[in-house]
Amino acid sequence: MPSGARLQFLAAVSLTFSGVGFLLDLANPMPGRPAHILFLVFTGGAIGVAYGFCLMRAPKFVPVLVAVHVASALAVPKHLGSFAIDWARVASTAAGVDEIGCIFAILLGYIFFIRFIRNQGLHYFRVQTEIELAQEIHRSLVPPIAVSTSQHEFYGMSVPSGEMGGDLVDLVQDGDKWIAYLADVSGHGVPSGVLMAMVKSAARMRLRTSSEPQLLLEELNHVISELSATNTFVTLACVASGGSNDLSFATAGHLPILHFRSVTSIVYELATSNPPIGIFKEQAFDSSRAQFSSGDIAVLLTDGLTEVMDSREEEYGLERIKHLLANHSAQPLNVICEMLMSEAREFGKQADDQSVLLVRWR
Repeated sequence: MPSGARLQFLAAVSLTFSGVGFLLDLANPMPGRPAHILFLVFTGGAIGVAYGFCLMRAPKFVPVLVAVHVASALAVPKHLGSFAIDWARVASTAAGVDEIGCIFAILLGYIFFIRFIRNQGLHYFRVQTEIELAQEIHRSLVPPIAVSTSQHEFYGMSVPSGEMGGDLVDLVQDGDKWIAYLADVSGHGVPSGVLMAMVKSAARMRLRTSSEPQLLLEELNHVISELSATNTFVTLACVASGGSNDLSFATAGHLPILHFRSVTSIVYELATSNPPIGIFKEQAFDSSRAQFSSGDIAVLLTDGLTEVMDSREEEYGLERIKHLLANHSAQPLNVICEMLMSEAREFGKQADDQSVLLVRWR
């Protein structure tokens, strides 16, 4: 348990058992004396903290603490004088019996409460450890991309909305050939993250033999449709080298790929009419081609950016991204990416994984 949380817990225990001190004062033959109240309140809180710390940190020493407590209760009262409690006199009255009953009820309730917190705490920390492990796996599966070659520049990153994201940005190179793709798994959290890992593994295996977008989509669909749960699917956009200035691209149920043309300073949309991956087991996919020239930029992104909403429930949308891209196309790719992310964060709260993949032709 973190030190701050432990201090809060012990403070709560101290205040709970301080209330026992007030009950003991009522049992006193002369109740209401300030010094006696302070003594009983402090003693009750201190004893509660001692048991709480022992139960949480070293349960095996509880019998020792109980023995010390009993011995102190037998030996100390004769030295307390007017601060001592005459338990025989208390038990002889109906009110005293009620007070003793209240003290034991608080004690028993505290013991069961500590057992509950301890058991649930162990379960929580086991789950938390597994989530942290999942986060480490996610970071290793979806690292930032920053690659430069003689003809191209690549930059990509993914920001999950929770502990583990379902977005995937990846670049696979084989000599002069390359393919860059961005995938978005439906849903959130660990289940989508697990499917995302399956997508990357299957994509990497497929790309060992071919970098054609059409073949990649068909192979992924064959794998995901058999392994994923009902109502789970993957949207994907990919671009691949097809020659000096020729580009192969495909989208499957995904946002269009944005193509900034440096000659006209206009941003175009590139898309193919393919359904998401994993919905139909037998599905043919199409790809297309486009011409890129020096200074052109291809932008692949997920709807976690475009669907950000402001306080008026207006979406961030593609047009703002196009405008930013046209105005800052000369900036380094990492700067453009950070601008996109920052502007989306300022526009509204992140509700879904946000991912961007940029490719620039030199």
